[in-house]
Amino acid sequence: MIQPDKNSAAAALAAFLPRAGRDYAASRNRDEGPGERRNVSMLSPWVRLRLLPEWAICREVLKHHSYQQAAKYIDEVCWRTYWKGWLEGRPSVWTDYLKELAADRASHGEDANYLRTIRGESGIDCMDAWSRELKETGYLHNHARMWFASIWIHTLRLPWTLGAAFFLKHLLDGDAASNTLGWRWVAGLHTQGKSYLASRNNIRKYTQQDFQVNADLATEPIDLSDYPEKPPHQPIQPLPGLPTSGRIGLLLHDDDLSAAEWLGDELPVVSVTALLPKSAYAEHGISDRVTQFRRDCLDASLNEADTLCSTESAVLDWARSQELQHVVMAQPFVGIWDSVTPSLAEKLKADGIELTSARHWWDEHFFSHAKAGFFRFKKAIPAALEQL
Repeated sequence: MIQPDKNSAAAALAAFLPRAGRDYAASRNRDEGPGERRNVSMLSPWVRLRLLPEWAICREVLKHHSYQQAAKYIDEVCWRTYWKGWLEGRPSVWTDYLKELAADRASHGEDANYLRTIRGESGIDCMDAWSRELKETGYLHNHARMWFASIWIHTLRLPWTLGAAFFLKHLLDGDAASNTLGWRWVAGLHTQGKSYLASRNNIRKYTQQDFQVNADLATEPIDLSDYPEKPPHQPIQPLPGLPTSGRIGLLLHDDDLSAAEWLGDELPVVSVTALLPKSAYAEHGISDRVTQFRRDCLDASLNEADTLCSTESAVLDWARSQELQHVVMAQPFVGIWDSVTPSLAEKLKADGIELTSARHWWDEHFFSHAKAGFFRFKKAIPAALEQL
């Protein structure tokens, strides 16, 4: 079980550190099943919330391994930052996904093949095992996620948006960027001319022969030639400066719990609260397991006297009770918070309270390099590591 607190995250990282170098590079593609995954860190649910932020992981890894030894693991940590930065520069990809998802639900929501697959009754042994594991644990090995998405899209020919929504609903580490763009990459929409095809031999090899893969898997990707081209990158605008005087409150949220440190230490904060936007989570169909895990992580990040909010109105009540003039928070990333942030800002402004967002230097550094593919982005990693 992945426990919803910072001490558990730190302990899991410490246990994995000896294996974060060449051992990880050599064995990371193997998925030996639940309870047997010592070859990967399984830190992603905490990283998703930045209860364990990317820069902290890299800093600890480099205390035990050289950059050359740990390059593959550091790359994997930075992939999450890459996906975030890429989507920040193309926010319409998320809104277009939501529109397409609504249409696909209307046309395929009662499709028997779709319903059997999400119930774990497709008849394909590996798919059914992964469906059950996802719903029961909130986790899948990264390689299994790729295989699952490939079979879903190219073999079963189900809409990729429904698969992405299935993952986002159940993954403890699911976020708009990594999840949506990962599914687009498998489908062949992220990089022109490149899609991912799972094969029987590859699945058998890297699952230690756990599955027979009792189906003929697609050998050609689906035709997406008439799909709209991805939009051009939009420059990411700088954020306004932070307040330096007046009564300032800090708002924590599920996109960046590390703000308790990098914002809380920088400003004269008089009060702290956290918000898990209950209505937005319901709107996006996030499962009770995922919602509860994140709520518990937020709650564990607060002091005993602080209150966790589930609505914007509750945040406003907190700001009023503390006689705040400013509320500051880490800028939420493109995704679930898209509708929450402007609504919250409007409510606070009507009461004379200013909402201000900030970016961590890690994001400021990397987002400008996330305009194209990961391998161009990767060139920016050494400069970031020098700042740790």
